[in-house]
Amino acid sequence: MQKYTVIKDHTSNYPDPIILKKDQEVLYGKEDTQFPNWIFCKSISTSKEGWVPKQVLSNPNSDGIAIISKDYSAHELTIKKGETVLGLKHLNDWTYCKTNTDELGWIPTSCLSSS
Repeated sequence: MQKYTVIKDHTSNYPDPIILKKDQEVLYGKEDTQFPNWIFCKSISTSKEGWVPKQVLSNPNSDGIAIISKDYSAHELTIKKGETVLGLKHLNDWTYCKTNTDELGWIPTSCLSSS
């Protein structure tokens, strides 16, 4: 874990994020052009949509359905410049962080600076 200072505000674009459990099925969509290796998926069971890292998806079958390999939440944090967060993991130019109020979520790594 590493402590970071927020150097640029970030507002969550998805207030109702896709949350997936291991072995859940999703429709495998298009890859993000700004952040490679993020795939826009739709949950078969809940119909929620959101960005999922390619690393937790199986290759899609002929119907475009992929399986989730581990639990995943697409929750993004809304943060302000000057805040400090704890970085828990990095993936595809995003960092999964914990705030001072114990909220967990993703922040673009470009918004962070090592403290």
